[in-house]
Amino acid sequence: MSNTLVYIGKQVGRETKERKSWEVGCGFFSSPNCSLLCLNEFQVMSEGGPQPQSIIHFSISNQTVAVVNRRGQVTGQVVGTAVVHGTIQTVNEDTGKVIVFSQDEVQVEVVQLRAVRILAPATRLITATEMPVYVMGVSSTQTPFSFSNANPGLTFRWSMSKRDVLDLVPRHSEVSLQLSEENNFAMAIHTKAAGRTSIKVTVHCMNISSGQFEGSLPELSDEIQILVFEKLQLFCPECPAEQILMSMNSQLKLHTNREGAAFVSSRVLRCFPNSSVIEEDGQGLLKAGAIAGTAVVEVTSLEPFGVNQTAITGVQVAPVTYLRMSTHPKLYTAPGRVLSAFPLGMSLTFTVQFYDSIGEKFHTQNTQLYLALNRDDLLLIGPGNKNYTYMAQAVNRGVTLIGLWDQRHPGMADYIPVTVEHAIEPDTRLTFVGDVICFSTYLVNQDGEPGIWMISADNILQTDIISGAVVARSPGTATVFYDIPGVVKTYREVVVNDSSRLTLHYDPKTYLTNTPDSTVFSLFITAGRNGVNLKGSCTPTQAFAITEILLPETLMLCHVQFSNTILDIPASKVFAVHSDFSIDKDHCDGSSVIHQLIVSYQVFLFTIFAGVASIAIFFLAYNAFLNRIQTVPVVYVPTSGSAQPDKFPHSNPSWAWS
Repeated sequence: MSNTLVYIGKQVGRETKERKSWEVGCGFFSSPNCSLLCLNEFQVMSEGGPQPQSIIHFSISNQTVAVVNRRGQVTGQVVGTAVVHGTIQTVNEDTGKVIVFSQDEVQVEVVQLRAVRILAPATRLITATEMPVYVMGVSSTQTPFSFSNANPGLTFRWSMSKRDVLDLVPRHSEVSLQLSEENNFAMAIHTKAAGRTSIKVTVHCMNISSGQFEGSLPELSDEIQILVFEKLQLFCPECPAEQILMSMNSQLKLHTNREGAAFVSSRVLRCFPNSSVIEEDGQGLLKAGAIAGTAVVEVTSLEPFGVNQTAITGVQVAPVTYLRMSTHPKLYTAPGRVLSAFPLGMSLTFTVQFYDSIGEKFHTQNTQLYLALNRDDLLLIGPGNKNYTYMAQAVNRGVTLIGLWDQRHPGMADYIPVTVEHAIEPDTRLTFVGDVICFSTYLVNQDGEPGIWMISADNILQTDIISGAVVARSPGTATVFYDIPGVVKTYREVVVNDSSRLTLHYDPKTYLTNTPDSTVFSLFITAGRNGVNLKGSCTPTQAFAITEILLPETLMLCHVQFSNTILDIPASKVFAVHSDFSIDKDHCDGSSVIHQLIVSYQVFLFTIFAGVASIAIFFLAYNAFLNRIQTVPVVYVPTSGSAQPDKFPHSNPSWAWS
């Protein structure tokens, strides 16, 4: 029988004949104590049997200190300690009793921040290199997992004394994301020129009464100095002093442009301090040893026409000092627009790069990495198709904190926030049949051109794939996709509700009349409960698509009839009525338009009707729900002498309404 563990981060363990037991830890530490700030949240993970895994029941010993939900997400409340228990229960088939299948626990400590510090893996860097920095608490257990996901949260403001020495940029700047101050607990340094500068961070508490800082301080700060110096180069610019940088116990296969065309061989000319620094198999495979040092490698190409070429390169074997995660692919936005979060549904690639103590990037290394998330319900992540890469899918809105570190050297770590939000506007809540939605997004391709709009269910939403204009034609759930091939594909779910009512309104200052050259009489109709049937700001292209392609007015049927039928005259002989859709900002809804039919005999009937009745009834209905019928009275105001008796010998002008 397998045992199920509840853990946060790294596991260490021992096995007995009767049962397996493990100690659990928080973040990348082997200590069973997990620290978090008041109002901060992290998720307890689990590992082990049975397979497939059963539902774990989470509980906590002290709900005053912290609370835990059914997904294992723990939220700190007040300073103190508590124990989170994870239990898998099963029902005995013979007795029907509930028994504990397996269980484990982890201790949680809710703390206050007494101080903050900037963790910089190195303070002396060469020019043209990169290094991550992030905020920590005073103890090694107070990592960004402890305080970066609080609600209300903390804000992180960074500054530096000299801007010409280096650039201090937020994480994900390589993909054109601009994170908010609440998510900027980690930054990246890009060195530019030789010099010395200081970096300062100020952490501000958004709610002092929450007790997140010791002594109810409003803010905490820290400052470090970074020295940047020039990289060694030869006096001849065409002859740079390049070398291969390898970590201990790593391997690298040398490749040349003459393989297959000539006989290529290689050999180690010299090693320092001894020959165990590097080994070479004669075919270009370099194997670094367990000690740091340098070597010289010679590569020779024997050309088939009798000419020999020789290249000599240096190899340095050194320990890895720090690692850095970078994000791909790059996102492009319309001019003047910025994204503060990754689009929902986007596929991301995180690449890990390794550096030595002065910021030189390793060409190859041998490191066992461990990755953890502060919660697992917002981001799907797993190993990529290349070494030290991870593929992620943004599946829910929110902020996920990713931590990555070396198993053997826990202090060598990097943290990045991944913020996910809708990249498609507008908000589609309270959408009803008959609504017209003008979708928009800032995302474009590298040439500034927009992507393509798609719909998962075209019987629910009818769309114009070029402009993104949509008409809701039937109730149900559909997904709107926006795709830029090779860059990003994002989506937004739309729930279309059945309209429960129709609302009619018109300008009370207007009326229906048979005055020559009079304007049409319009009734404006909205469906649903929010009183507006147009969502979003429509571009001219979308307005054209709505009026010429989508035709939302076809959802509406309109007709008129007389309230008094003394004369057997159908209203359709007197009125011409048709449905229309208005994009005017003052109306933004469907409308029915009543026209006077300017035909001589109908004017005569108009006059007769004016002497008999003064009210017509206007009916309308939606094709999608024909049982939803609304009526409104329309007052007809005739004018004197409008019957033109010279054209009607059988008419009597005295019948006209005066």
